[in-house]
Amino acid sequence: MSAFLDGQVLKERREEQKKTLDQVAQLAGVTRQYVSSVENNKVQLIPAGVQRITEAVGLGIRFSEPSESDSPLHFFTYGTMKPGFSRAGVVAATNPLGYQRALLAGFAMYDTNWGYPGLVRTRKATDLVDGFIYRYTPQTMGKALKVFDVIEGVDDTPPLFTRHQTVAITSDPRDDQADLAVPCWVYLIARSTAKMRLIKDGVWTKKGRD
Repeated sequence: MSAFLDGQVLKERREEQKKTLDQVAQLAGVTRQYVSSVENNKVQLIPAGVQRITEAVGLGIRFSEPSESDSPLHFFTYGTMKPGFSRAGVVAATNPLGYQRALLAGFAMYDTNWGYPGLVRTRKATDLVDGFIYRYTPQTMGKALKVFDVIEGVDDTPPLFTRHQTVAITSDPRDDQADLAVPCWVYLIARSTAKMRLIKDGVWTKKGRD
């Protein structure tokens, strides 16, 4: 991405307006720790969440769409592709470099009743989803996404899931420490959740299909 943001500018503007980290986070629909990470220049790729933060403090910054070279090299999984779950082998076959536990903020998890969960955006910083991020190289990420697109029914008519860019936090944002925010890919459910059960704690525990 061509635009980068000096977090100090954001911090100075926030303090001029006498806004707290919590207030900016609420306005932007992200976590307090994510705002802190941006202010401390721990986020290098500028995602939509950062743009919402700049808007929350009145900075008229617009960012270009990410180029191919700027695409995330992490994949966030929250259901059957988590380590130890029924489709973990599918992910292993795509040759990730490794994985670590992570959280998404601003998403809600639903039980689809099909043996796996689905996510939707809520933009509420307190809505957390537990999962893992798998790390890839620029060469293997694209190949892995082609596999995942098929599994997630991205090209179905209508699509079952759609793929989006977001930011994962590598440890619980409810902690006081501001941790690294990692740009990643995630699949969101593209069907109605009206008859699906909300999983309030954002944790999928069913290791296999029902």
